[in-house]
Order: sequence, then structure tokens, then C-alpha cells
Amino acid sequence: MLINDNSFCGEGGRFSCPIADWFVIGRRWSGELSMLTWASVVTDKIAKLEKEENIQIWGAFYPEGESKDKQSKLRARAEELYKEATPEIYKGKGLVYDRDTFDQLGYQDDAMIVNDELYEKVLKKHEGKYEVYDTEFDMLHYFDLEEDSVSREFIGSKWVVVVDYHS
Repeated sequence: MLINDNSFCGEGGRFSCPIADWFVIGRRWSGELSMLTWASVVTDKIAKLEKEENIQIWGAFYPEGESKDKQSKLRARAEELYKEATPEIYKGKGLVYDRDTFDQLGYQDDAMIVNDELYEKVLKKHEGKYEVYDTEFDMLHYFDLEEDSVSREFIGSKWVVVVDYHS
């Protein structure tokens, strides 16, 4: 578990300076793995509907009036589309499009075992590395806790977990 790994979170570990002092699974990035894989088509459809209606669903709050009503109807339609697109493996596990980003443990799709598609879309660009620091955004983008360099051997044997952390 990440919480018990002193090199990731806590007061000591990797050079006495862990990666994070706190973290949440998913949070602002909840659903990102799905959006890169099975949910890409449906999230594009929802984005198109939002643009057509000039209403944002995820992360927006309209306090009253026509915008609030339009958002409510659009959210219901988006959730229908998302539910229809959800693969059997995730049905009945609480996945929704418009997520509570404060759920400490995230959603079922915020951690996925590496398969061919996930490897190609998320990990392949990091082959040969166990840590990737993004200087543009001044943040750690990828880190393997076992310090294994990314390779196709990850398929079926490793998990990708979306972690929103603070350091």
C-alpha cells in the first residue's frame, strides 16, 4: 500500500525525503485512465454536448436559473451515455462521469492492471525509466515504487494507479 511505503509518503525514506506528504487516489485526475482507454469515445460525445449547450458538467456549479436547469438535464444525459459505455467489468461499481473528486480512495477505474492498450497509451513513452519528472509542470509524472524500468513485462503484472499528491 502506498500509505505504508516511506519512499512515497511520510517523513522518511528515499534520501529522507518522500515523494508526497499526502495523497488521494484519483481526485482531480479521477477517471483519467478510462478517458484514455474505454471511455474516450463517450467522453468526446459528452464534451460535444457540453459545447453545444454551452454548459459544463464536471467541476462546474450553476447556482440558479436556466443554466442550472440545463446543467441538470445535460448531466442526466451524460450519465446515461457513460453508463451505457461502461464495460461489464465496471458495471455496478459506482462509476459515474461527474465524479466526487474528494473521495479519498478514488473510483474503481483509478487503478488498472496494465494491459496492451494501457501500456501503449500511458507507459510506452516511459520505456526504460522508473521515474519521470515533468519539468514543464514541476511534478512527478510517473514513478515505479519497485524501481523497475518500464517495459512490456509490465503487461498483466503491474498496476497503474492515478495519484493526486502534494509535496
